[in-house]
Amino acid sequence: MAVKTIQSVKNALDVLEALAAEQPIGVSALARLIELDKNAVQRVLVTFGEAGWANQTDGGEWSITSKALQVGTHFTSGLRDVAHPHLVQLHRQTDETVVLFAREAQTMVVLDSVDSSQALRITVPLGMVVPIHHGAAFDAFLADADRLQLPLIGAIPTAAALRTVRRDGFFVVDSPYPNAIGAGAPIFDGRDAPIATITIVGPKVRITKTDARRLGALAATTAAAISKVLAGLRV
Repeated sequence: MAVKTIQSVKNALDVLEALAAEQPIGVSALARLIELDKNAVQRVLVTFGEAGWANQTDGGEWSITSKALQVGTHFTSGLRDVAHPHLVQLHRQTDETVVLFAREAQTMVVLDSVDSSQALRITVPLGMVVPIHHGAAFDAFLADADRLQLPLIGAIPTAAALRTVRRDGFFVVDSPYPNAIGAGAPIFDGRDAPIATITIVGPKVRITKTDARRLGALAATTAAAISKVLAGLRV
C-alpha cells in the first residue's frame, strides 16, 4: 500500500518557499500567492516564528531567518568543503568568478562561488537554481537515459558536438545570458557519475570564445583534481 503524504507539511513547505522568494511579505499577500487559507498560513508562520525559521517585523510582514541557510549548508557539504580551496586557486589563476554547481535531478544548484575582483564581473548568488537541458554542455556527460529526460530548448545538439565536449572535457556556454559567457567542466563521484561542475563565468566584453576555451581547460584540470579527491585518491 502506498504511503500517504501529509498535506499540512506540504502546505508549510509551500509557505516557506514562497516566503523566501517574496520576503518581506504579509500574511494576506502570502495566502493569495500560494492560494491557501489565510488562517492556515498565519498558523504556519507563527509556528515558523516560534521555531526560529521566520521573523515578523513591527509592520506585520514576515521574513525567513538564517535557519534555512544553516540547514542548507548540509546539502552536499562534503563536496563544497573539498572543492572550495580549488575554487580559490582557480580564481587566483584567472581573476574571474568561479562557481561550484551541484546537480540535483534536472537542475544545477550553486553551492559555492568565488567572485572576480575586477570592477566588471559576473556574480552568481548561492542557492540559485538553473535547469539542465540539451545543449552540449553538462548534459554531454550524462548517461543517455538521463539526457532523454531533459527538456529541449532550441535545436538538439549534434552527436559531433557531444563528442567534442566529451573529448575536451569541458563545455562553453554563451547563452541564454546575452552579456555573460561561461566555461565549465564536470566533477565525478567515485562511481564516475557527473555530480557537479566547476564553471568560470565572466562578461563577454572581456572574454572571447577563444578565451572561454582556455578557461574551460583550466576548469577541467580543477574538476579532475576534485574528482580524484572524491574518489578517495591522492591528487
